[in-house]
Amino acid sequence: LELRKSFLNQFGEEKGIQLWAGLQSILHLIIGWPAYLLIGATGGPDRGMTNHYYPNPLTDPKNPKKELFPGNWKEKVYQSDIGVAFVAASALSWAACNGIPEMMAMYGGPLIVVNAWLVLYTWLQHTDVDVPHFTDDDHNFVRGAFHTIDRPYDKLDPWGAIDFLHHKIGSTHVAHHFDSTIPHYKAQAATDAIKENFPEIYLYDPTPIPEALWRVCKGCAAVEKRGDYYIWNNADVKEELLEV
Repeated sequence: LELRKSFLNQFGEEKGIQLWAGLQSILHLIIGWPAYLLIGATGGPDRGMTNHYYPNPLTDPKNPKKELFPGNWKEKVYQSDIGVAFVAASALSWAACNGIPEMMAMYGGPLIVVNAWLVLYTWLQHTDVDVPHFTDDDHNFVRGAFHTIDRPYDKLDPWGAIDFLHHKIGSTHVAHHFDSTIPHYKAQAATDAIKENFPEIYLYDPTPIPEALWRVCKGCAAVEKRGDYYIWNNADVKEELLEV
């Protein structure tokens, strides 16, 4: 951690925090999703390096990790691979016949946008400059659920159409962490109940999505320990925010 912080501090001094934030956004939104699928990037230490197209563990057998695809899930991964291979072959054939620009405009580009949106919203639902990290000793199910964040599309969706079409996955995300079996048409009622009963600890941030993304890219680079918690090492985090 100290080595990483030293590198980040040096990088910030030499290139500027804005350049670092821009790099963070590219790494997460463009490269992050493929890297997660191929090598399990940012997937956590429990499973180590993983691959979503090859179900067997990629870690050292002498140091076994928790399996990503246990039991009969392995067979389902191989079945899924057939579909992935078919789509990839179709995209390559399309590019060969009609050119790469057309294929990217009609398929590749929209795919990148969808992947970037998926990473963006997931990232912002679980990360902000004042949301601490917990050790295994401090973390529990309820505390973890209350440290996720509901975010509306705000100005990107003035009439609420996008939120409706996406089944309110961003504005009712906290409820999902309390009970992932709640159907989308009951998620708003569950969210309202959480707001009513726990108004002081329920997290809701109406900050416009682009602004929230830039804040997270700039302020969430590395964590440092303060008391019993690990928080993002930026000057905006105040001590009272750790009182959870």
